[in-house]
Amino acid sequence: MNMSANLNPRPVSVSFVEMDEIVQPSDLNINGSIFGGYLMSLMDKAGGISAFKHCGVNVVTVSVDQLVFKNPAPAGTVLSVKASVNRAFHTSMEVGILVTGLKPGESKETKLCSAYITYVAIGADGRPIPVPPSLPETPEQIRRFREAEVRRSARLALAERLAAQQ
Repeated sequence: MNMSANLNPRPVSVSFVEMDEIVQPSDLNINGSIFGGYLMSLMDKAGGISAFKHCGVNVVTVSVDQLVFKNPAPAGTVLSVKASVNRAFHTSMEVGILVTGLKPGESKETKLCSAYITYVAIGADGRPIPVPPSLPETPEQIRRFREAEVRRSARLALAERLAAQQ
């Protein structure tokens, strides 16, 4: 079924994804903590699944914004990658992604990384297609919905300035 043909608003909860992963020794950098590229890969995977759950068609990653690494994660850390669509625009969706970790010997999760990733829905011909609007349901989702518009405006303004410099 091609869900994108149905452009009725979809609740943000439909797009929620949570993936758990354990940090293996092969996932570490030279300093003994999780390799940033591996963490980014997990985030892109969760974000892409979230966007797919919202629109029902294949998506491509367009941009990564405000990727912030907060804390290291050694081997044995249990990662929790959470993602959901903050807001859907015409053919794109901003997905908020948060990674927390439960480190060996600790009882409280630590914030490891967060980012906003923009995905575009792609039709069978490889071109962007419209996506359903997102419908925030909670005060937190409403806040994120509003902030997504501010971030989008900033991204578009920056792209315009950079294009003018070329």
